[in-house]
Amino acid sequence: MKPTRQHILLAFLLLLGIFQLGDYVLNSMIQAPLEKLRNEREALQEDIEKREKLLSEARVAGKKIERWKKKSLPSDIETARSLYRNWLLEVIREAKLQNATVGSGSPASQYGLYRAMPFDVKARGTLLQLTNALFRFYNSDQLHEIKSLRITPVGNSGQFDISLGIEALIIPGSKRKSLNTGKAKWLASTDPRDYAIIARDNLFGIGVNNQDPMKMTILSAVTSRNGKPLAWITELITGRVIKVAPQASFETVALSGRVIQIGQDSAIIDSGGQRMKLTIGQSFAQGTIIQPEAADKLQTKSETTSRD
Repeated sequence: MKPTRQHILLAFLLLLGIFQLGDYVLNSMIQAPLEKLRNEREALQEDIEKREKLLSEARVAGKKIERWKKKSLPSDIETARSLYRNWLLEVIREAKLQNATVGSGSPASQYGLYRAMPFDVKARGTLLQLTNALFRFYNSDQLHEIKSLRITPVGNSGQFDISLGIEALIIPGSKRKSLNTGKAKWLASTDPRDYAIIARDNLFGIGVNNQDPMKMTILSAVTSRNGKPLAWITELITGRVIKVAPQASFETVALSGRVIQIGQDSAIIDSGGQRMKLTIGQSFAQGTIIQPEAADKLQTKSETTSRD
């Protein structure tokens, strides 16, 4: 029988229905479950990566905590307070700061991970003395930090009233009975003389009416006592006169150092590894910078002349 147009249309609709049904079955029963599985696998992989990252960070943090325990104050609060306070006083004494007081407060828990014990330090001294104290502080490999620093000039003396706020940490589980005595490894130089330039350059303009101590400290005379030469260093700011023999140390508002050589009308001083020649009447600011080799030759020549 010849198919009629109605039969053809019915067959087309039937094929269209079968196609849509197949597409529905493909999407809902095959592709959708596969897409769900794919998304679940990606989410699981992402969760695994996050957990591995957290585990790696935990391992790193664990190693850090173990290192921090070695730098921590002792876990006993009163022991930690006493030892660290005595250490601060020793730093102040070595830096030759004066009128020092060190107080401490109660340690505060930080995020449940450690306790921070506050200390406050008050002292008086020159910029050079403060620089030396800061060097000793930062050269110590302890878990401590200067939180605040206030410097107030004391009249026309070239000195400062100094106030520091410090925090030192106690790590739970630390078995230390004493302070860590290791040296820090992040300073640009481990030689304190390299930091003397801070005071020598007079960054804060210390002095009377903004006068530079380097310009107000002079070699005022050269004399002798019992056959030994003496260099007279005069601080015009304070009126203080310091009489220094060869190879002896001195300390002024401007800088500190050592007299290397004394001539008839001059002297060579060393401050922070830098040598300077001064003639009578010259200030530290007017001195001539010389190389150590040249200073040694001058000293040898002077000694030879004296023997002759």
